[in-house]
Amino acid sequence: MERYRLTGKVKKLIAEAERIAERKNHRFIQSVDLFIGASQVKEGTLLEMHHLVEENVHLLDEYGAHEKNECGQGSWPFSLPLSAEARTIWMSAVEIMKRYNQIYLNEGHVLKAFFRVAEKEESALSALRAMDYEKLYQTVTAARDLIVYLPGSEWNVEKVPSVNIRQASTEDREDVVSFVRSRFGEEWGRTIQNGFSTPSGGIPIFIAEEDGELIGFAAFDVYLKKKGVYGPMGVIPEHRESGVGKKLLYAALNEMKNQDYMYAVLKEAGPVEFYEKVCDAKLIPL
Repeated sequence: MERYRLTGKVKKLIAEAERIAERKNHRFIQSVDLFIGASQVKEGTLLEMHHLVEENVHLLDEYGAHEKNECGQGSWPFSLPLSAEARTIWMSAVEIMKRYNQIYLNEGHVLKAFFRVAEKEESALSALRAMDYEKLYQTVTAARDLIVYLPGSEWNVEKVPSVNIRQASTEDREDVVSFVRSRFGEEWGRTIQNGFSTPSGGIPIFIAEEDGELIGFAAFDVYLKKKGVYGPMGVIPEHRESGVGKKLLYAALNEMKNQDYMYAVLKEAGPVEFYEKVCDAKLIPL
């Protein structure tokens, strides 16, 4: 199987799932071990998940029982074999990651895949309903809003080798809108146009270029033209581990700070862990 990348929370999820499987004397990791393991990470959205499931997690024991007679199969990145159902969940999570054109498998991918499989089992659905299924699903699978406190923060905007990051100008409008539309979709293309119709001040869009070619962008105040909202941001896949995204984020946040914004709201942020790490973003509770 392809060696994809894992977020820090997913690595912890795996460790917790393996610990639970060993404690329960499972011959292999069951799908329910993945779910409970996620709730034991207790960070970010997984902390909210923990509060929703902790009192009723025992209700999933019946769901896990049907996997006990299945043959387990080894699979990276696990040190223990997976049940057939757990393996299906994991492979589905990887496909979800790819569908979103992302390079890191995160906890949202894993749990979305878990829910898809669990919804076919009445014992699982019954247990999940007792945990406030709708809120639980929204908490751990949906893109979430975060907030960043700007005063007093300092972000290093040193150059990435061979990449030029700068604030967009009116002359960049056609190229930037075309780039965003072609690489990230029509909806983001329409949103980014709002940044070029700002009535006063500089254009709230930063772009990254390599050899004169656009490779990424970050914007604020463009989503529904709402002040203080950061995003969208996008970097082409080939540059997503080069630090370009982080530098675009820092450039935009520094500009918001310079304009005396108190907070930046990161609207529907997909890679929550990325923002938590690089700019100390905090989840806004549902």
